[in-house]
Amino acid sequence: MSNSEQEIKPRYINKEILIFAFFLCLSFLFWYLNELGKDLEASINYPVRYINPPKDRVITGHLPERIGLVLQGPGYSIFKMKFSGSRAPVVIDMSRVNSQRVVGKKNDYYIVTSDLKESFARQLRADFNISSIKPDTLFYSYDKLITKRMMIIPNVRVEVPRTHKSIVVVVPDSISVTGPKSIIDTIPGIMTRSRIFPRVSEAFKASVQLITPPYLQLSQNRVDLEITVVRKYSDKEGWATPPSDLKTTADSTK
Repeated sequence: MSNSEQEIKPRYINKEILIFAFFLCLSFLFWYLNELGKDLEASINYPVRYINPPKDRVITGHLPERIGLVLQGPGYSIFKMKFSGSRAPVVIDMSRVNSQRVVGKKNDYYIVTSDLKESFARQLRADFNISSIKPDTLFYSYDKLITKRMMIIPNVRVEVPRTHKSIVVVVPDSISVTGPKSIIDTIPGIMTRSRIFPRVSEAFKASVQLITPPYLQLSQNRVDLEITVVRKYSDKEGWATPPSDLKTTADSTK
């Protein structure tokens, strides 16, 4: 066999493989398009939003941010819904749903999600049916919504010389907090984020961020700290002379 025949044979084989792969992909495409025209069943996790709780009430509990929808209908519509890049959440209007009170619980309620099929179908505006929704029951609670003035608790550590101490003043020392009464009544105040100020020898100011507890809204997200360094006083020895080494103190004023 000549060299030219050896070169032609691999090229011929490669060409056959490419032709076979092309028609295989084409066959799969036609099959897939045919399947999209048939009725299919598929499940998707869809975002949900809850609106309109009763006046002066707030929803508490662990309501899911996404729910499972089992869809039945034309494959094309389900494919479009399942792989859509942006999904506006379906809305559960708490003023219109048929909520049931949990037996023996004053503020605990539940919703049977099968009652939401018609509302979800209208919102999605698609030519498929919602055969079921998961979970089948949503549990939640209502709590009184209040606003209260709460103190700021600085979570800071100031490193000063051993013979000195630090005085931390928070400005403002309290802020307005809005949220469920059951949560607000259980916390002593609003903490700042942890900060460490090393080797401090003179007064200074700093801004720190507040930690927002779940379900609460703060009137502001940051506060200022005014930190002053003063010499300690000893009745026996008088004013102490600061040594060269430093140690950590965490004195603060409330």
